[in-house]
Amino acid sequence: TFADVNFGYLKDQTIINDFSLHVHAGQTVAIVGPTGAGKTTIVKLLMRFYELNSGSILIDGKDIRDYSKKALHKNVGLVLQEPFLYHGTVKSNIKMYQDISDDAVQAAAAFVDADQFIQKLPDKYETKVTERGLSFSTGQRQLLAFARTVASQPKILILDEATANIDSETENTVQESLKKMRQGRTTIAIAHRLSTIQDADCIYVLDKGKIIESGTHDELLSLKGTYHRMYQLQAGMMEN
Repeated sequence: TFADVNFGYLKDQTIINDFSLHVHAGQTVAIVGPTGAGKTTIVKLLMRFYELNSGSILIDGKDIRDYSKKALHKNVGLVLQEPFLYHGTVKSNIKMYQDISDDAVQAAAAFVDADQFIQKLPDKYETKVTERGLSFSTGQRQLLAFARTVASQPKILILDEATANIDSETENTVQESLKKMRQGRTTIAIAHRLSTIQDADCIYVLDKGKIIESGTHDELLSLKGTYHRMYQLQAGMMEN
């Protein structure tokens, strides 16, 4: 629950204004809107990368400030637009300092369909990863990031533009993996490509830090408002 949240990077300039949102356990909700609307800031506040100016964010009725940051980050899995890999091996990038077995690492990779390409690598899970993982495609890096997230078994999943830069070669695999990751989890998806969130239980349209529209994909299209214009624009760009 986001309750009357206000925030600004500068105290006299708020960019999130009286933001309230309730997400039920197991739901998938999407937040969309133009660049600068405050979508990613909402994620940063939920992860406590920044503290609120006023209002509160609750998980299971408990203020997130009453959880340790370690507990919060273990139970909230964040997948970013640009997946980051670290110098090490494929296995160490999935483990990410977690005390989990090699079997659990492979199970997480198999769950998100990353095991298919890992098994084709020269040294499989022991294959060296250079800084940022530039020897892997964007889609492969994202699948490894998914495996890392699944390995920690989070209860809440945050997808911040997680499919924005995916190459066409792995796009279908990534989309199917996302569907599996969302099962049984509460998911908040920050989306630029509206085609990726049409099955969300509810879509919220954000503008200048405020929710201006909400509903399912079909309901929002029928309003013929901001979401409808965004969808028409993207559909036209894809046709062209």
